[in-house]
Amino acid sequence: MAGETIKTKGICLNIYPWSKTSHIVSWLTPMGKITTSVKGALRPKSAFLGQYDLNYECEIIYYLSAKNDVHALRECSPLILREELRTNYKKLLLAEHYRAIVSSLAPFGPDAANWFNHLSNALNDLISSENLLAEMLSFEVEALKLSGLSPEIEAELGSFILRGERKLPISRDVAQCIKKPREEKNLKILLDASRVIGVFYMFHLDEVPRTRRFVFQEIQ
Repeated sequence: MAGETIKTKGICLNIYPWSKTSHIVSWLTPMGKITTSVKGALRPKSAFLGQYDLNYECEIIYYLSAKNDVHALRECSPLILREELRTNYKKLLLAEHYRAIVSSLAPFGPDAANWFNHLSNALNDLISSENLLAEMLSFEVEALKLSGLSPEIEAELGSFILRGERKLPISRDVAQCIKKPREEKNLKILLDASRVIGVFYMFHLDEVPRTRRFVFQEIQ
């Protein structure tokens, strides 16, 4: 109900300037994506200074707006900062790609809890990972599953089912890589599997996420 105070966890997806001293912040929560206004966020004595940033996981309290979908943030306390991502340019890019996919595909409602857990776990895994291409594939494949677009792979026949009955020939190694990306160490197989997922995006979502091509080039 309008005016209600909501307390939940949230992962900071995006931050936009609202005025000279305020922000608009989008979050992924276990109930879905929400947008909050943070008045006076940049003032020297603001209680919000240092309490949120991209990739942070926070406990937030906000007032449910009666007028629009932008709610007023009342309190914010960081739970997981993931500052290690700031020291690695490629990991920071990949985290941005994760957030872009979530912003595009995650729903509102109870199903969003699975997306919240997926993004939280993926960002945590990214901190210590050394095989970034495998991490990207693992995240994307699971995101497609959560969207109800789980890739159908005939590993024995070496084919990849696209929209309708159309099939894309792939090797058995690539098929296995798509099923278990983190177990693959061969760069060529990972690259081929990543290209296959890119084709899958085009056929089923009619576009490749805006961040994917650039991130794909940078993390190879």
